Amino acid sequence: MKQKRLIIRSVILLIMIGAVSYTFYSHYAEERGVVDQGDIAPNFRVQDPAGNILELEELRGNGVYVNFWATYCSFCRDKMEYMNEHYKEYEKLGVEVVNVNVDESTLRVERHQERHQLDFPLYIDRDMLVSNAYGVASLPTTFLIDENGNVIERQIGAKTEAQVIESFDRLIPGGN
Repeated sequence: MKQKRLIIRSVILLIMIGAVSYTFYSHYAEERGVVDQGDIAPNFRVQDPAGNILELEELRGNGVYVNFWATYCSFCRDKMEYMNEHYKEYEKLGVEVVNVNVDESTLRVERHQERHQLDFPLYIDRDMLVSNAYGVASLPTTFLIDENGNVIERQIGAKTEAQVIESFDRLIPGGN
């Protein structure tokens, strides 16, 4: 009787270990929807602190510079300073800048925009749904999307002002 009970408990324990192992494996080992050069950019919707919604599809026909960032990221702040200096000039040329914050509070994003006097809108990725769909693992991460909705480059990490301008130049519709 004791031996039968031991076997049943052992089988149950092995099943539980297997289920937990599978859960961890499927959650952490699978690629998180990594979007890369040559892919069609998945559509997404994000909201700015005032509640205005932006959908990526609405920007079709423009080059789109999608930048994932956070207030605590010093490389992000530097890059945003460069983007801010050239934003209006490139907006006239058909380049849209979409800055997607990775799930920080509305107040923190608003304060960041005010403190750094940023002219472009900032959006918040609630629950990191967009970040996960795009496979964003480190910040800043930027996707250059052409006027047809194709990802022409995925950039990770700090960029110089010259590199930001070069990316903007690549996004001018009809300019490639």
